[in-house]
Formats: sequence, structure tokens, C-alpha cells
Amino acid sequence: MFKNNLQLKGYLLALFSVFTAANTYFSSKYILGFVSVLHFGFLWYGVGLSYNSLALIITGKFRKIFILPRKFYFILSIFALLEVIATTFFFKAIKLIENPAIVSFLGSIAPALVVLLGIYFLKEKFNLKEKAGILIAITGAFLISFKWTLNINTLFVTGSQYVLVSAVAISINVIIAKKYIEQIKPELLSFTRVFALFVFTVIAMFTLNEKFSFSKEIIYVAMYGAFVGPLLGAYAQYKALQYIAASKVMIIQASKSFVILIFAFILLGLWPLWIQVVGGILTVLGIVLITYSTKRNNA
Repeated sequence: MFKNNLQLKGYLLALFSVFTAANTYFSSKYILGFVSVLHFGFLWYGVGLSYNSLALIITGKFRKIFILPRKFYFILSIFALLEVIATTFFFKAIKLIENPAIVSFLGSIAPALVVLLGIYFLKEKFNLKEKAGILIAITGAFLISFKWTLNINTLFVTGSQYVLVSAVAISINVIIAKKYIEQIKPELLSFTRVFALFVFTVIAMFTLNEKFSFSKEIIYVAMYGAFVGPLLGAYAQYKALQYIAASKVMIIQASKSFVILIFAFILLGLWPLWIQVVGGILTVLGIVLITYSTKRNNA
């Protein structure tokens, strides 16, 4: 099934990132129940930046990974800006949408967007089945966010628009990461991400004159969540891109919807509406069709 051990390693890293993503949903959802998005970002990415910096120092890579041609620093700046947009909107959606499984389901549109962007950036071509898969995935995302009401003001679940904006920004960054993964190492991508998010949060807090205080319990949850998410999860995702195609990484990560759905029911007693479940299934099926067809073409 796997051409070599590196490909297997890529699949395992992508699968591991699925479970770290599930951790991010629930630990961040818990913290956001007590603090604002800005306060959350300050704590979460402050701890994450500390973890990433410590990991680079311990492995002796802190100076080496920053030696890049000027061109790649510009690319890193674009990457950082998109991460700020994607992550800020993502956590804003988590705070607004009661069921984290719905956030995850809507985020499943990102793999389809990666395929679309790949047409231009990576010069990929798609057959009829792949185009059908894209349409199915987009239809699924619409059904998930749709609220069956005639009131136009409440037509969509509050916060769904933030998930979709986040998905677009994430998709662009996956393409950037895949295109330049050999020049810009996973460790640097992971560090840049948390550094940009932390700096953005600090600037925003000073601009708005925000004051903060955190309970010990919140700090402990953040220490756990930031270790699994911004450190391990981000690194695993970017590292997987070194070994397997971006579409394969994203389709594996799309399975986090089911993981989160199960845990949302077990831990929170939450369950999406049947139409949202149908939409989630359609989204994942569409993505599977895209990825499977692409795999057949590349075989």
C-alpha cells in the first residue's frame, strides 16, 4: 500500500495531527468559556511560543532554520499573516458555535479548497469525478451551516462565516507550505505560526487596553492544550507535507470531524441536527472522491 517508509511516516504524522486537532477543539472551547478570544490567544500562543522556542533550542536548530534567502522571508510574512486571519476567525467561531463538531465539519471544506488552489499554484489537473467531489463537498458545507428557516437574518448558524473565512486562509497556507516545504522547514513554519499569533494578540491587547488575569486551572489547561496543539500538532502537519501530497494530508485531517463528533456527544452531550450530519457526510464523501480520483491519476 505504501511505496516506502517515508510515505508511511507521512500518513502516520497526518493521522496524529487529527487527534491533536481534536484536543485543540475541546481544550480551547473550555478556556474560551471563561476568557475572551484575545485573552485566550495571549495565553495559548504565549505558552505555545515558549514550547516551540524550547524545542528549537534543545534540538540545536534555533539558528540554522532562520538562515534563508530574502525571498523566503517574504513568503514567511504572507504565511504568518494568513495564519493570524485563519486562527483568529477559527477561535472566534468556536466561541460562538455551541457544538465544536459543527466547526469541524465546516472546516472540512478546506481540503476541497486546497485542491482548487492546487490547480493554479501546483499546476494540478482534475477529471470529472474530482470536479464532482468538489461540488459535493461544497454542498455538504452549505447544508451544515444552513438553518431551515425563512428568516434571512438567521439563515446560517452564527459563526459559520468565520469558519469558512478560516478555511480559505488555511487552504492558501497549506499550498504555500507544500510548495516551499523543502526550503522552509516544518520547525520554522510551526515557530512562525505561534510567533505571529502571539505578537498579533499582544498588539491587539495593548491597543484595546485589555487587562487580564487567569485562574490556575485555565493556565494548566492551556499548558496541556498548547503542547499538544501549537507544538506537536502543527509540527506533525507540516512534517507530513514533506512525505505525502497536500490533498492526502488534508483528507486524513478531515476525519477529525468524526472524532470530534463522537467526543462532543460523549463529553458535552451535543449532537448536530440530522441535516448537519448529512452535510458533514457529504463533505467528507466529496473530499474522499477528490483524493481517491487524484490517487488513481497519479498511480
